[in-house]
Amino acid sequence: MEPAVSSAQAFKFGLFEADVARNTLTRNGVRVKIQDQPFRALLLLLERPAEIITREELRQKLWPEGTYVDFDGSLNVILKKLRAAIDDDSDNPRFVETVPRRGYRFIAPVSVTGVKAQPIAPSNAAVQSPAGAEKAVLPPSVPAKQRPLHLIYMSSTLVLLVGFGVGWLAWQRKHPTGMALDRSSQVTAPVPLRKSVAVLGFHNVSGQANDAWLATAFSEMLSTELAGGEKLRLVSGEDVANLRLSSPWSQIDTLDQETTGRVGTALNSDLLVLGSYTTIGRPERGQMRLDVRLQDARTGEILTEIAEIGSSEDLFHIVSRIGGKLRDCLGVPRLDDPDETSVLASLPANPEAARFYSLGLVKLREYDYLAARGLFEQATKADPKFPLAFSMLSRADIWLGHDDQAKAEAKRGLDLAGRLSRVQRMEIEASYYHANSNRAKAADIYRALFNLFPDSLDYGLQLAKLELESYHPDEALETIHQLRQLPPPARDDPGIDLREGGILVPRDPAATDRLWHSAAAKAAAQGKKLVYARAEESLCYTNRQHLQSPPECREAYEIYLAAGNRVEAGSCLQLMAEANRLTGHGQEAIPLYEQALRMSKEAGSREMIGVTLNNLSLVLENEGQWGRAEQTYREAKQDFEAMNDWANTSEAIANIADLEVLRGHLRIAADMYPKAWELAVSSGRGRPESAHFQYASLLLMQGDPGRARLEVEPQVASLRAYGGDPWQLATALSVLGDVQKAEANLDAARENYQQALEILRKANSSVAKAQISLAELSIAEGHPDAAEPLLRQAIAEFEKDKSAGDEVDGYASLGRALLGQGKVADARDAIAHAFKLADLHDFPVLNLPLQLLQARVTAAAAKPGIAGRHDLMAASQTIRAVSQKSQQLGLYNIHYEARLAQGEIEMILNHASGRVQLTSLVSETRDRGLELFARRAEQSIAPAGPVVPANKAAQ
Repeated sequence: MEPAVSSAQAFKFGLFEADVARNTLTRNGVRVKIQDQPFRALLLLLERPAEIITREELRQKLWPEGTYVDFDGSLNVILKKLRAAIDDDSDNPRFVETVPRRGYRFIAPVSVTGVKAQPIAPSNAAVQSPAGAEKAVLPPSVPAKQRPLHLIYMSSTLVLLVGFGVGWLAWQRKHPTGMALDRSSQVTAPVPLRKSVAVLGFHNVSGQANDAWLATAFSEMLSTELAGGEKLRLVSGEDVANLRLSSPWSQIDTLDQETTGRVGTALNSDLLVLGSYTTIGRPERGQMRLDVRLQDARTGEILTEIAEIGSSEDLFHIVSRIGGKLRDCLGVPRLDDPDETSVLASLPANPEAARFYSLGLVKLREYDYLAARGLFEQATKADPKFPLAFSMLSRADIWLGHDDQAKAEAKRGLDLAGRLSRVQRMEIEASYYHANSNRAKAADIYRALFNLFPDSLDYGLQLAKLELESYHPDEALETIHQLRQLPPPARDDPGIDLREGGILVPRDPAATDRLWHSAAAKAAAQGKKLVYARAEESLCYTNRQHLQSPPECREAYEIYLAAGNRVEAGSCLQLMAEANRLTGHGQEAIPLYEQALRMSKEAGSREMIGVTLNNLSLVLENEGQWGRAEQTYREAKQDFEAMNDWANTSEAIANIADLEVLRGHLRIAADMYPKAWELAVSSGRGRPESAHFQYASLLLMQGDPGRARLEVEPQVASLRAYGGDPWQLATALSVLGDVQKAEANLDAARENYQQALEILRKANSSVAKAQISLAELSIAEGHPDAAEPLLRQAIAEFEKDKSAGDEVDGYASLGRALLGQGKVADARDAIAHAFKLADLHDFPVLNLPLQLLQARVTAAAAKPGIAGRHDLMAASQTIRAVSQKSQQLGLYNIHYEARLAQGEIEMILNHASGRVQLTSLVSETRDRGLELFARRAEQSIAPAGPVVPANKAAQ
């Protein structure tokens, strides 16, 4: 037996550490009980993360040669004990993944400490860490798939627009999400790294409220001065502000080593700058003293302390002198004349403009877009030639949905940017294209910036986001691959995993889940609370365990709320509502949607307003409020189109098409579904299956089961392969079952309906609709008595959730089942109740089948004699009107149902005439492939043949 010996002293993964020398496993420093063989199996996996360790290799390592045991059974027990020790789940693994018929793979990031020999690295790592340094091993490459239509789950972490940084007082809203390509054969040159500096802020020693704005002004002025010449990498002020909000530090004392280490790690910064300011002397002299301290983030050592005094009317020259001295300390050349001219050009012309701009930036970072807009507007009035003020005013207006104003302001900012540095000009130009919804052009600019500064994690993440939004997901993955080549700690940033997960959402749900769990673990370890909240929000979005109340939603919501980020907090509420709706709790979802909508409107997030409106409309549709649902779908569509969000636009279009079908506007809907799936595909972020199978349902209504089957079968296969949307798969299987039922392939239909029911049950969702499908199949098989209990269960569930729209369908089916059993009075009551549930006047797909069923009840209740004959004739007249109307609308499933009912009545009134009608119906429906109709008509022609109950007419 070969012992499992590692060249490392310890491996860290998640909250765990495996100490090789001591043979111990700890969790947060507390020892975890684990037996010898499971621990050695763990070390084997940790030594080669992302690689498959075969069962045979494990057998050779864990048992001496000549050992005779039940290897398979024993190995299964070892892996079970290992997973129990590290709190892992084989069905939803965070650490150890089972690769069927091959072996096992460790899929989480691993840090290696105390390396004695060659450090362990992922196969695609190009930059090696020095001995003894921690090194991240990232999840393996995973093939990709796409994302569903109709139900919009998009959280603002995935869909909201990002602000661009533009220099002095720059506001850059990072939007982390994250790649999975096999690059093992590629070699990438090491990325040249600049020293990174984070300006943490300045304390207002005097405490005078009128001087508070200077804290932001000094921080951003100094950041802009140090960024000049492009020799240093500056951490964005927005990142600093977010960290201070979630993990504050002392503003008045020298930071100890623990604090500088924590802050430096969270900001990926080598150096920290902080200090204080105060007015000195007599107020009329307007003198200001600025004290600055430079500390090494890793060691906490104070590298230099500088003090400067100057006029409060000439703040930048104070900052410029300090910046020059800091450059001397860091060995970085001072600014030459052109660079200094560019820096000066980025400043406002007067202190009043600077004050308004600084206050606006503070409000923007507090997510108070309306207040920020007002302050930026005052800054432009105080200095009409201040380019950054116009650019940031445009950014605030984008958040508030003032699109035309945003475009004009962005253009004004671009026109004024000629004297700025090239980086500032490029960022303002990107912001201009962003305001004009030209993400492809914005991506081109960020690609150039990332090529200029390949050590900039922010530029890379922003580029990947814009590439995805401009419908180039493969290019976005390529950018993520480049970020993976950065040296640590940049390549271990959780934002990379978040961004890659966002790209892979529509393609590979399992890979996405692993990446987002990895991002959460990294963010927690690095003290990045807001990034951790984004990771938790993302996990809430996927909700892989199909919980009604995912704990990740609540945790992210509370973090965002504490940080004052109402946009993301509203997004979390929307996701909580979705979790309720998808698990069959529509009533509980409504107040959450409404609260999310209020917060999104207050924050001015047009994208989230659209998402929330669309998903709230799904509940309204279930409640039978079809008119209101259609109106809100159209409002959501306008929001998405305004943002050039074609993935969500496609979903809104498909949802509107569904309501056009209910209105009997089949031609309109038939044009809309292809548009929806084409937009979904072209977006690179949407999934087209839902529009396809809803179109298949429409084709079935039009009496074309052959085309319907060709439309829906590939969607079932695609959704099975995707594996990330059980609700869509269940619906697709139900549509396929409807097609098979119409073709009289009843066994296959039952199998698909049953599969749909089981899928929904495993997803913790309502199975009521699947029960109706199975009940309708029992009616078609001639077993209406078996259908009745299923229908009553389904109706009870609909009533509990106040889903009046679904209740209409349930009571219509119950009426058919009761009529098939000869319970005429009960059938009449069920139909009458269906009519009372909602106003069906404008929805012929719903009201025509009920009119037809009502006429069947009248015919079934007719007694022998003249009075009964009059009842039959009245019923026949109603059925004829239904037949004509449905044929006019192209609803051939209802039309043929009406002709069947009319032929059966005519067999009583005039046998020869009825026989002719039914014989014609047999021929016509059989030619169309509607075999179930043909067989039912044949049964009605046969001597003493029973009147077969009606087939379900509409979805």
